[in-house]
Amino acid sequence: MKNKVTTIFLSDLNPFSKSIEEWASNKALTIERIESKSQDIDELVDGVVVFHENHNISKEIEELQGLLDNSNRPGHRIDINGTLAATKSNFEMWLERNKPSKLLFLGSDELPKNENLERFLSNLM
Repeated sequence: MKNKVTTIFLSDLNPFSKSIEEWASNKALTIERIESKSQDIDELVDGVVVFHENHNISKEIEELQGLLDNSNRPGHRIDINGTLAATKSNFEMWLERNKPSKLLFLGSDELPKNENLERFLSNLM
């Protein structure tokens, strides 16, 4: 995320959010917490990144991404079980094209149990 991403928003306190906070702790990123049902979420973020395993995405995350999509906030989905090089390249192209500075990261509670999440995150910077 060498682009201009400065802030990562995390909804709720869950294992996924904790793993993202740990990853970002030694990066030049600010972590902000927001409630997933926040009315002004679309005013706070420039885009949303949904981390998932094999397209298994909860209804709540789908709805939140839909809300942001309706507010013209770009979204990107990352399948952490996908090919690392292709997944990373697609994400970097999405960042370059959309130039977000404030991203909302979403993912399920089970994602941190998958070693591919850490592998992907460690290759971002």
